[in-house]
Amino acid sequence: MTDDPTDAQILAAAISIAVASRNLIQRTDRTSYRDVCEVLDALHEHLAVAGGSLHLLAERLGHRAEVERLVNEGQDRMAAFRACQGLGGRA
Repeated sequence: MTDDPTDAQILAAAISIAVASRNLIQRTDRTSYRDVCEVLDALHEHLAVAGGSLHLLAERLGHRAEVERLVNEGQDRMAAFRACQGLGGRA
């Protein structure tokens, strides 16, 4: 039987992933296609773990619906921003 992680452990894991990811980016040779691809692969995995951890914490704290609403709103804003990129023109 495994013990569920505490809230503090979940937060520590997410924070550690963010810090490690930033350090990984800083150490990456951005002129190397191979290095950049490896970093992107690692970041993809890191972000999946961090996101899952924070989602679990939001659910535990009783904020699941509000957090999901805010995340969806942010995703919608990003999609709208990307859709408008490059349109040019004058206001």
